Amino acid sequence: MAWDNIISRSVWVIVQPSNFLILMLIIGFLLRKLTHDYSRLNLFARRISAVSIITLAIAGFSNASSWLLWPIEGRFSEYTNVSNHPPYSGIIVLAGSERTAISTSFNQATFNNGSERLTEVVKLAREFPELPIIHSGGGRQSKSEWSENDVAKKFFEDSGIDSSRIRFEPNSYNTHTNAVETAKLIKPNETNKWLLVTSAFHMPRSVGAFEKAGINIQPYPAGYMTTLQFEGILKFKASGNLARLDWAIHEYIGLVAYYVTGRSSSLWPEP
Repeated sequence: MAWDNIISRSVWVIVQPSNFLILMLIIGFLLRKLTHDYSRLNLFARRISAVSIITLAIAGFSNASSWLLWPIEGRFSEYTNVSNHPPYSGIIVLAGSERTAISTSFNQATFNNGSERLTEVVKLAREFPELPIIHSGGGRQSKSEWSENDVAKKFFEDSGIDSSRIRFEPNSYNTHTNAVETAKLIKPNETNKWLLVTSAFHMPRSVGAFEKAGINIQPYPAGYMTTLQFEGILKFKASGNLARLDWAIHEYIGLVAYYVTGRSSSLWPEP
């Protein structure tokens, strides 16, 4: 695993909101037990505990996480299901929805909540039977397991898509390397737009990375986590709300990090 990937994943384990808030509660509890009642550390412990509890309550029992996702998911929503502007050179789909360990265990293509990436590609593949498909991302947890490419290949074959149409990119491990490694699979004469399929919340960062890599793309967002409409203030689904909060913060941090490090064409890529 590349050093930048190790660093980013390690930092994210700590700053991921759901993890971070629980860590603050643990730290607050320990400090209160280990310090005198009226010491500065004890006062600090009470404050971080209170802030963490309030933040968890707001994030867990309201639509705040959906509101944070709206700007990201809505950035390219005008391209949802839009494929009527050919000619296209092909279809690119980003890995990340494949469950490699479970797929290996049961010899079935299984996915997380991002499976719409691949189901939409099947639809596009049937709409444009002449177009090649690039599946970018070949990660796996161990050498004995299927890779993300393997899971996607199984799914496409089960869906009746000829695997000879598919170019599998096995070396990428994040959105930046998705773009860089995918560019290597595009032939010199394939200069028309490529339909770029990924989750809606992931599309802005993906567009910035692929434009930076010099690939002519048309966004095709899939797998929305929100309706992009007001659905009230309260929503008593803590696990789902916290998961959406994690994804939203992850993407905002990613957009800034990619722009600062020169991996994106823009801080806030435009349609």
